[in-house]
Amino acid sequence: MAEDLEVIKKAKGKSFSVNSSGFNLNSFKEITQLTTKEDVGLEIMTWGLGNYFPQSFKNVIDQSATAKPAVSRTAKFYKGGPFVGEDTIINTYGLTLRDIVDKCADDLALFDGFAINTNWNLTGQVTGIIPLRVEQLRFNIFDELNFASKIGYHRNFGGNDPVEKAIKSSVTKAEIKFINVWNPKYALDQIDKLENGLSDYNGQILYYSGAGASTYPIPPLQSSINYVLSDVENSILVRKETSTGFISNYILKTMLDYEDPNLITFENSIAEMQGARGVGKILTIAGLTEEEMGQTMLEEIGGGNNSAIIDSAQKTYDLDKKVINGAYLIPPILSGTDVPTGFSTEALKDAYNVFNAITEQGRDRIEKEINKILAVGDFEVKSIELTKLKLDFSEEGEETNEDIDSDKTMVADNSTLTNLTGRQMQNISRIVRKFNKDELSYDQASTLLKGGFGFDDEAVDTWLITEEEEIEESAAEGEPQIKL
Repeated sequence: MAEDLEVIKKAKGKSFSVNSSGFNLNSFKEITQLTTKEDVGLEIMTWGLGNYFPQSFKNVIDQSATAKPAVSRTAKFYKGGPFVGEDTIINTYGLTLRDIVDKCADDLALFDGFAINTNWNLTGQVTGIIPLRVEQLRFNIFDELNFASKIGYHRNFGGNDPVEKAIKSSVTKAEIKFINVWNPKYALDQIDKLENGLSDYNGQILYYSGAGASTYPIPPLQSSINYVLSDVENSILVRKETSTGFISNYILKTMLDYEDPNLITFENSIAEMQGARGVGKILTIAGLTEEEMGQTMLEEIGGGNNSAIIDSAQKTYDLDKKVINGAYLIPPILSGTDVPTGFSTEALKDAYNVFNAITEQGRDRIEKEINKILAVGDFEVKSIELTKLKLDFSEEGEETNEDIDSDKTMVADNSTLTNLTGRQMQNISRIVRKFNKDELSYDQASTLLKGGFGFDDEAVDTWLITEEEEIEESAAEGEPQIKL
């Protein structure tokens, strides 16, 4: 049989393997209904009712054929292209600044948050930078102002990490390493107050959450989690139907006893004839009387239509994919979705430009937080500048794509759109044209116009006219509202 699906076990926050046919959406209540509360025993704020939400969420994303690539694709754009100083080693493990950026980008795409631990010396400088995974961190119990002063680290808070250690134990307060939140001004004071000074100091954690300070981040796919679960369950349905050859369900009626060798041999023969894995879809009812047998041995129940099953699965997959990729505003051509004009070079370049604009805020955030650390660090590199991801079409490896805003915009007042070059006007027209062809969503086109050409909301509304607005305008002019 294929690998069992890892699902979440409610009791004690553990995970266990079950057959795919046992997949139950109720098992994912922890994911769809998120709760945070005080755990006075561990002196932390739980992330989810059972304190295993982030790892459970991550496990589910990894099982989705649509969600995992969407997260990875977004993280790839957050990471950007090469930058000066990326090979600088920043800790005793040999990790580089590029490694730090990549880990931060992965967690930012998945959780909308990331965390970096810092080690210090006695002169008040950061001497080591280590990325920590968001799912391994919890805030300590909030003070009267609902802020956390420390962050607890444990590699497996929920007991559902896919990486298992030889020795298993439940989480206790003694096993949690509490680390001060980021505040360079107090680093030396914190060291001085420890009995053994620097040797007992766990450093400081720079914890970024898109939801705000002392708040667990809200993953971009949290609101779309039911579509992610639908994608997982849909793939299980397809696998199950494929393994049984898309045959109908049957009841096998017989007067033989369940333990009769002839019946067992008969059942095995039927199963071997069904599906790629010979698992069959037949329920046996044995020990019947002659009157109970009726006229048939095999009775079809819930007979299905092969094409209907396939069509339903395809429609479900398409809907799930649209919603999941929409959560990240990924252009259709980058997500592998069919587009009316096909996969042309120009369309792919435009998609890169659009998604670079959409993910720019994420790159800026990673850059800003890392630069806070480098500014007080004992490193040759004092700051980094992340770059956009480039697309290479040339055989020689020369970058051929150009940003839509490559000619620096000179739009001082977008109400009149003055000082535009001919090239810029051409690019604006191209964006509008692609919006009208449904190759760009309203949000994607709006982001590109605002970021590349300084448009405000009013200017965007003037240039991007939706189908509904067009119908209303036609009706106002006395034209029929129904398109023929």
